[in-house]
Amino acid sequence: MAPRPAVDKLPEPIRIELDEKLVRNGFGDYLGLSAWLAEQGYQIGPKAVWNHGHKLKASIEKSVNRARARLEGFRALGGVSDEEKAMLMEANEIVAMDQILDLFEEMDGMEVTDRIAAIPKLVRASTDLNRGAIGSAKWKKEFEAEARRLAREEAAQTAAETAKRNGLSADVVDAIKREILGVA
Repeated sequence: MAPRPAVDKLPEPIRIELDEKLVRNGFGDYLGLSAWLAEQGYQIGPKAVWNHGHKLKASIEKSVNRARARLEGFRALGGVSDEEKAMLMEANEIVAMDQILDLFEEMDGMEVTDRIAAIPKLVRASTDLNRGAIGSAKWKKEFEAEARRLAREEAAQTAAETAKRNGLSADVVDAIKREILGVA
């Protein structure tokens, strides 16, 4: 296994501050960031900081591009139907699951203890996604049931109006409506 990058060995608060500084500096000034790390007590060269910055920038760009693609998809659809919204929700869940799988792949270069520490977070994210998928499926099922109920009511009303126009009695019209609606 390849040695763990020096930046990954930093305490989390220092690494987070480094990441923030990288973003604020537009992913530049690696000499200055290396000097800042030295002031904090960590001897990490500009090349190692550049490698970390390069990976961070690529990760951010990947997330931004994914979000931009989803946003453009929503905008392009404008007035989407409920069924289309359900499909978009499912697509978002797939993208999120893909991101979790990317994280699992990135764990390859991590120390065993760091992998073990990350697993509960990834499991939690996966569980949340599954819960969301179950909610989406339940919503879709309820939506489809309501759509069928409304279609039956509309059909019953149309049949009743047609029966009345053709001279059928009120009792026969009510019997037709009950039959269509499935009411005994």
